[in-house]
Amino acid sequence: MVHLSELERAVFRHISQHVAQDEEVTLTELAEECHVAKGTVIKAVQKLGYRGFNDFACNVRLNAQSSDTLLLPRRIVEGDADAQAKSLAHVFLACWGKANFIFSGDRRCAALIASYMSRKLASFGLSVPPSYDYAMADPCGLEPGVAFFYFHKELPGREGRGQADDYGKGMLSTARRAGFFIVVVSDDRRRASDTDADMVVPVAQNDGLETDMFVSRVIVLLEKAFAVYSGLSRGLA
Repeated sequence: MVHLSELERAVFRHISQHVAQDEEVTLTELAEECHVAKGTVIKAVQKLGYRGFNDFACNVRLNAQSSDTLLLPRRIVEGDADAQAKSLAHVFLACWGKANFIFSGDRRCAALIASYMSRKLASFGLSVPPSYDYAMADPCGLEPGVAFFYFHKELPGREGRGQADDYGKGMLSTARRAGFFIVVVSDDRRRASDTDADMVVPVAQNDGLETDMFVSRVIVLLEKAFAVYSGLSRGLA
């Protein structure tokens, strides 16, 4: 999106929010939300190769209905996504003033999520850095806070390209001994059940899909949790 103006980027941020919530939005509604003219919205989608807003909206609907070309997942977690998001938001509250970290040893998915999550939490004033360094499990005089781990089950045919079975175990054990509250976010039921965690967030699995949706599911869940946390933190202010 480097070729988009700041106004056009704002339009796509609003579009992304609606898509993440599986909501449709009209051209008029989107222009009003973004405080721009309808023409600005139309020019923005045209820069991405669409004929106009109706063409763009139609493609979003078609992609959302297709099982093998999903833009964003409809099913995020096993169970109630809102309840899981609320639980995560309360965990974020427990990070205040403590030593925290997100394990980021897997460059293909965990590091991506950790970097995104850390930046978002920093915007709320929370220090939760991403790292694969064992030194992060030393609270260095601070009270041990929360350690986040992301365990992912690879799609069939991709075994051996991502996380090994022992991925993160050493870091997790070290954080456990140091007194951290351990949160595991995982779509791998076997590994999650074998993990010594205080909280496990069961991300929906990729079974039956040709596209790996783990990162997309986690980011949508985190956005829900950030929204809840925003309200909780205002209530404490």
